[in-house]
Amino acid sequence: KVVKVISDPVTDIQAGITISELNKRITVIFRGSESKSDWYYDLMVLKKRVLKEDYDNVYVHSGFYKQLHDTDVYSQITDTLIQLKNDNPDYNIYVTGHSLGAALSTLFGFEIAHKFEDKINVISFASPRLGNSGFREAFDKKENLQHYRITNDRDIVTAGPMILFQHVGKN
Repeated sequence: KVVKVISDPVTDIQAGITISELNKRITVIFRGSESKSDWYYDLMVLKKRVLKEDYDNVYVHSGFYKQLHDTDVYSQITDTLIQLKNDNPDYNIYVTGHSLGAALSTLFGFEIAHKFEDKINVISFASPRLGNSGFREAFDKKENLQHYRITNDRDIVTAGPMILFQHVGKN
């Protein structure tokens, strides 16, 4: 069942939140690149430091970070998740997306793994690289975070950005 659909007119980010009573699952889904605005964020390849108290050297793709955080989309999604988890404490959380949506799902999964004690399951399709080696180390150390990355060997999106960016999760 669809719980919420977010379509931000400023950043053009789109996300949906669903709940499955049958599977006891809450899922956040991010849309991939579709517009000029999305490509604008895709091409912002400078890195932005993620300010988490435990991490000194965690940097991520600034465009993906900005698209998720420049408006209230992040808080809309997390507020909805908190309410859904309060109402359904035994439900699992999944986050998914394709291409740009895969990068957003990976970043969002990492961030909410710091908010929830529950296991966060990220399943990404054709994700570009997201952060530096510090991000990869912090991501891999997060015990309540699991990421499966689905890729095609010849997909150029999954190869970029190349310089000092790394993938996370299990391919």
